[in-house]
Order: sequence, then C-alpha cells, then structure tokens
Amino acid sequence: MRGFEPLAWVLQAITGIAMVFLITVHFFATHSAHDLLSYESAVERLKSFDYKLFYALLLIVVSFHAFNGLRAVILDTEGGMKRKRLVNVSIAMLAILAIAYGLFLLMRF
Repeated sequence: MRGFEPLAWVLQAITGIAMVFLITVHFFATHSAHDLLSYESAVERLKSFDYKLFYALLLIVVSFHAFNGLRAVILDTEGGMKRKRLVNVSIAMLAILAIAYGLFLLMRF
C-alpha cells in the first residue's frame, strides 16, 4: 500500500461526481427564478435547516476536492515530494480551517 494516495485518488473522483450533483441542485434551487437571487431570498433559504445541511455538505465536498487537488499538484513537483509530510499536514490544516470558518459563517444565519 502506498499510504494515503490511492484513497486520495478515489475520494477525488467521488467528490468530483458529488460536486456535479450538488452544484446542479444548487443551480436549480437558486437560479430557476430571478427573485431567488435576491439577498432576502438567499437569507430566507439559509434559515432552513435543510438548506444549511445541503450547503454544509457542498462546502465540505468542494473544499476537500479543491485542497486535495492542490495537494496533488504540489506533490507532483520535486520540491513537494521532498517535503511530502509538510505538504500533507499544511494542506490538511488549511482545509480544516477553511471548512470550519465556512461552517461557522453558514451557522450564523
């Protein structure tokens, strides 16, 4: 086993497929009518537990996909592979921080 890499690749594919579904749902939920784009309409939607749960899932899936992709790009460089542990820990910490901040902001509605 080569450590985290096979799992990271599988999770990258799964989150990519999940994003297609989640972003499609987001698009139809928010762009199917012009009045849904208003600030008031967005705030009203975000008061709903179901929407908060949906957007929390979207935030987590997109963040994992983005940060894991960034990690893979950095590890594809010679310098990244020499500092693999530092890259993995740094990216993981940034991802956790971004997700935590996003969830904090989402829950304030």
